[in-house]
Amino acid sequence: MTAEEVRTLLRQRVDSEGSALAWSRRHGVSTAYTLDTLAGRRGPGPVILAALGVEKADATYRLKESACGRPA
Repeated sequence: MTAEEVRTLLRQRVDSEGSALAWSRRHGVSTAYTLDTLAGRRGPGPVILAALGVEKADATYRLKESACGRPA
């Protein structure tokens, strides 16, 4: 699930609750944080993810190869 898909899910839940204020109060999140997440100014944090029933997967990393073929 991408961050945009999480925002879409959050938007659906906020809409079904009636407002960002109502959803935020119900889940113990500040309204400003909820609105910032919906607008893409902040990523969804642990409280929002938990309220949505979503968990963040661990990020993976890999080395990029430089122009000469050695790891950067």
